[in-house]
Amino acid sequence: MKTNFRNSSLRFGLFAISASVMLLFSGCSQEEVQLPDNEGQNLTEETTETRASGPSASGQGTISLDVIPPVGEGFRHFSFHARVKKNGSVQGSGVLTYVGGQRNLQFDIDCLEVTGNLAVMTGVVTRDNQFPELEGRLCWFKVIDNGEGANADPDQMALFYTGTDPAVYTCTNNFEVPVYDIEGGNVQVRE
Repeated sequence: MKTNFRNSSLRFGLFAISASVMLLFSGCSQEEVQLPDNEGQNLTEETTETRASGPSASGQGTISLDVIPPVGEGFRHFSFHARVKKNGSVQGSGVLTYVGGQRNLQFDIDCLEVTGNLAVMTGVVTRDNQFPELEGRLCWFKVIDNGEGANADPDQMALFYTGTDPAVYTCTNNFEVPVYDIEGGNVQVRE
């Protein structure tokens, strides 16, 4: 008997659902919508704006400083990322590690200028484990993306400069300083 009760409950439930759906659709009416006079015209507009972020630069790698004064300073490993957000502000950060990890410097990036394959970035030192008095100082560096693949020249990076003058440490200043080949890494610059 329980089986029959379940079957009749199931049938009643299905009947109630069907009746509700029919009632719902019978209560709907079709509304006529008047199209504007420009019916048939293309109502979309072309725009040059995009919703994606703007220019960006990112990368990581090592530069050897054995032949750069002060001689014997060894290697510097770096990693960074920066992008221009939709609202025009710049967001980014990076880490620079000197001589086998003895010095670790962290920085925020708040200015990015991209021209072709060149990116100039500036920001503020947020942490320096060896020289904490440098925290809060401005920083400047630039990178060059020389492409991908076995036939491409190595990407390049300038040294990392710090100072206090905001007129000098801005990404709109592309100083003619030496750049050095990046070993074992890659830089990506996007306009």
